[in-house]
Amino acid sequence: MKNKFNVLLIVLLGFTLTLSASKNPRQIQVNGKVTCDGTGIPSVMVTDGVAVVETDRNGRYTIESSSKCKFVYYSLPSAYESTIQDGVPVFYAEIDTSKKAQQINFALSASKHSQTKHAFILMADPQVQDIEEFDLLKIVIDDVKQTAAGLSAQMPVHAIGCGDLVFDQLQYFDVYKQVIAQSRLPFYQLVGNHDMDYNNRSDELSDRSYTAEFGPAYYSFNKGLIHYVVLKDVFYYGDSYRYMGYVDERQLLWLEKDLSKVKPGSTVVVSLHIPTFYGDSREKDRNSTYFISNSVMNSAALYKILSPYKTHILAGHSHTQWNTVLAPNLFEHTHAAACAAWWQGEICVDGTPKGYTVYIADGDSLSWYFKGVNLDKDEQFKLYTAGSDTLYPGYIIVNVYNFDPSWTVKWFENDVLIGQMEQYWGVDPLAKSTYVPGKNKKYSWLSAGETHHLFKAKIQNPGSKIRVQVTDRFGKVYEKTE
Repeated sequence: MKNKFNVLLIVLLGFTLTLSASKNPRQIQVNGKVTCDGTGIPSVMVTDGVAVVETDRNGRYTIESSSKCKFVYYSLPSAYESTIQDGVPVFYAEIDTSKKAQQINFALSASKHSQTKHAFILMADPQVQDIEEFDLLKIVIDDVKQTAAGLSAQMPVHAIGCGDLVFDQLQYFDVYKQVIAQSRLPFYQLVGNHDMDYNNRSDELSDRSYTAEFGPAYYSFNKGLIHYVVLKDVFYYGDSYRYMGYVDERQLLWLEKDLSKVKPGSTVVVSLHIPTFYGDSREKDRNSTYFISNSVMNSAALYKILSPYKTHILAGHSHTQWNTVLAPNLFEHTHAAACAAWWQGEICVDGTPKGYTVYIADGDSLSWYFKGVNLDKDEQFKLYTAGSDTLYPGYIIVNVYNFDPSWTVKWFENDVLIGQMEQYWGVDPLAKSTYVPGKNKKYSWLSAGETHHLFKAKIQNPGSKIRVQVTDRFGKVYEKTE
């Protein structure tokens, strides 16, 4: 309880300092037009991060902003595309706070293909620390590019970088953009805890380097029948390198306005860095520092705003893959890292290969699959032979990377179905041998972690032919034999 109390004191101090520094903001009127080929586009949502207005039938808007706001930007409407610069969609313009009134126009282009069916690729935590690691990121992006090429013949494709784009080396943002641009995708980005300016006095000052390169820290856009929202849920509370999972009131108010034009029952995809619920750990003490920095502390407020919609929350941060069904209409996906274990091996600390997740939107429905880098798309689980884990002698072990409660995991002996494998908390055998505590040369702290997407079964007839059958929530069947 003491840890939580100290955190709240620091947060309150940060708010107080920020408020004192931003007294008497000047009012600024921004007006302009949103067009495509010179013709105004009606009903486009335009915002400065606080106010949200809608363009009129001629595509014109007026927004009463202030010197506290850095950008004016639009929520990309379906059937249109933004300008792409260095791989990143440019849907924003900086407000000139020296002027009391100004005009900012936006020119969009029409999408060349219907967006009713489209795809997107979610890549989390590339987390590049050294310039040499960009060569490793290029391998990941080459794989993304290849996957996107196979999809783009059938539908439009975009991508989302789910935070921790770099590993505290903010001077590499420009190099990062050069690498992701090679994917040839509109690559939306968001802020991770390693993308922030620390040692400032408040959270409000923590994203300056990020916004200078990528624009607003929170925004929305539309593709087909899906409404996408990007939020900043890493809250820096002004003390050294410490942060918590938290969505501030400014964003919650903006989100309510942003969603006010989205029909209840619609599908909404929310991308943020820290999971709203840290479901891949048995650590449940909400007062612990561990939980505070790995879960969104005011998640209930966010869930309430999203409750009228069919919502998918997409997160990163953990360098592990897992899924949480938070409510019948609320599904959270937490994604394995593109860098695996900080570029120290080919698998994450839970045994999931380094990779990304591919989502297919068909109307307002989503389907998805995990894609390991340089692995076939059907490579969805790993089978360990009996004896691979000394804790379970005589047991086969299976790691089902993207498991959720709608999947099934069965095993057969000599082609006879024996039954469902037993799910358990444990450490992936390969991760356990790869990431030995204290043995990694670059990061002495690196070690394997527990996961809940492991399954075990005691072999009844040693020497028999073993076959494991895994069926995902969409009815796709994957098999492996020992």
